[in-house]
Amino acid sequence: MLKDLRSNLAKGAAGFIFGLALWWALSAPYARALAALSEPLIRMWERPAVTRIIAAGTELTIDRADFPPQSPRPGLTLMDLTANVVLLTTLFAVSRRPLHDRNIRAWLLATVLLVPVHVAAIVMNVQSIYALRLGPWSRVHYGAAAANFWGAGAHFYSLIGEFGAAFALWWLFRPTPDQFKG
Repeated sequence: MLKDLRSNLAKGAAGFIFGLALWWALSAPYARALAALSEPLIRMWERPAVTRIIAAGTELTIDRADFPPQSPRPGLTLMDLTANVVLLTTLFAVSRRPLHDRNIRAWLLATVLLVPVHVAAIVMNVQSIYALRLGPWSRVHYGAAAANFWGAGAHFYSLIGEFGAAFALWWLFRPTPDQFKG
């Protein structure tokens, strides 16, 4: 039992370090990809379409054509929204055979499925900023129900959804021990 615990701790630590390195190294290019995927979804509901999501390193700046030129631009720290990549990688690393092709394929599929989760988190957070953090503009453009919906959605993702998504994807795609036979 102690040997299994040590083995799992070692695999988990290695998976954590690998996931952290991967997340850190790919965060800037991933920010550009997420900005490109999120912006059209946000603009789809706007009349006229005025939102721009600008990736700069691991930060996403939210710009609107109708913002006064001198006003500050709100932003999102992308790494706060995508840290679940590290958790997902760690969970798959603790598998019986972490480098088995089935485990790696399952991890890759789960990781790809995190992309729409991250896009949804960005949309939710941008809408939350619009609904709650822009003072009088927010009150004019968003009612109480919309402000509560977007605010609660962004809050839910930061507290539960980010980590829950990683656990759910791991649970759905983790190889079972009998899949490692043969």
